[in-house]
Amino acid sequence: MRPNNVLPAAFAAWALALLVLALAGLGANFGPHPDDAALAPPLPRVELAPIESRLGTPEQYAEVGQRPLLNPNRRPAAVADVGEADSPLDMKLTGVLMVGTFRAAMLQSPDGQRSERVIEGDLVKGTGWRLTGLEPRAAVFSGPEGERRLELRLYDGSGDARPPPPPQAGGTQPPREAPAQAAAPKGEEAAMTEEQQVEAIRRRIEARRAQMREQAAREGQKVE
Repeated sequence: MRPNNVLPAAFAAWALALLVLALAGLGANFGPHPDDAALAPPLPRVELAPIESRLGTPEQYAEVGQRPLLNPNRRPAAVADVGEADSPLDMKLTGVLMVGTFRAAMLQSPDGQRSERVIEGDLVKGTGWRLTGLEPRAAVFSGPEGERRLELRLYDGSGDARPPPPPQAGGTQPPREAPAQAAAPKGEEAAMTEEQQVEAIRRRIEARRAQMREQAAREGQKVE
């Protein structure tokens, strides 16, 4: 055998011997180590004991009733008396306030002697009606008779209160013009639409400006 073939032959013989040993059961007699309870860490011991309730007495939660968490204004709902609950909602809507989270309605009695501001969710004073909804030109109330919607009262353009003209240099005042449209029947004013009311106001302003220009021209002629 040549010297160059000795080393490959030795490796081949060694591999063949390992193969024969493996087929013969080399390592088959070795298994996992048997369990030893002394080597395992001890398990923690859990003890359960009854405890008392952590909730306090009802007196400790009186603040919850005084400031309800689910009410928007954190105030308890007002309870109307039996007589007040049956009172009708005899009010007119004169204004709507909607600024951020603040929402309220301005109400006025028909005779104009009493005005009241009602925040959304509150009761109208002296009645069983509650303000439940607001719109830019309306307010919705809930009461004993169900829901009632009040429309915002708009200026109808009528009225006799007009500023008197300034006195002339001679000390005499021109005869005051009688408002022509003030004598119009009330039925026609009620039938006027919002656009017609705005147009009527614009015509009155233009007539007033023309009267003031004419009066100024007459005063200028007297000065000359």
